[in-house]
Amino acid sequence: RRPRVSEDAKPMRVLRRALLRAVSSNVVAVRALACKGSAVRALSGKGSAAWNEEWRRLGLGAVQEASAPALNRLMFVQTGFGCDQHGDRKGAGATSAAVRACRNAIEFNSILGMVDHVPGGRKNMLIHVKLGIPEGYSVDHDEIRATFPYGRLLPVEVIHGGLTYGCGRVVTELGDEDDTAIVVVAAVSIGYNDPNDASEGHKTYDTRDGH
Repeated sequence: RRPRVSEDAKPMRVLRRALLRAVSSNVVAVRALACKGSAVRALSGKGSAAWNEEWRRLGLGAVQEASAPALNRLMFVQTGFGCDQHGDRKGAGATSAAVRACRNAIEFNSILGMVDHVPGGRKNMLIHVKLGIPEGYSVDHDEIRATFPYGRLLPVEVIHGGLTYGCGRVVTELGDEDDTAIVVVAAVSIGYNDPNDASEGHKTYDTRDGH
């Protein structure tokens, strides 16, 4: 015979059941999205990632440059933060957190001037990404490239940074082996190369010089 539940305890039982249902639904949804993402990447047959299927249809996505002219005309710099609390660290490493950091850096900005001010238009825009990731973790550079709709992505610069912390929750359905969460920070710089300038880096402006 089941023990009687007091009137005071009933609301807590209802709340606990609702929370368990919500967690279960979220896990299923996340796993479905992960499978969908894998399917999108497989469509090209080249192992190149795309931010989503709409971008692929429209031909959007930055071009990865093995080597490119120096970004000596800096036009825009933004920073971003990304956190990943769950997942397969051996396979994905810090990639999810890094992608979120890059998206956080660019998704609230509109840079219409690139069309008029970059020689060759936005497709010729140079993108430099610097990532601070915790030591011992890797990043899939192709996934980073796929977060940008256009431009030429210079080799991604990765340094030790960010942090890890214990989030207090292990979700084995998402590939967790422990409760380690990963934080990545990103600095995204965009501009172009002026062939008439032999300098390897951008100019720094100083208020003491009247700028």
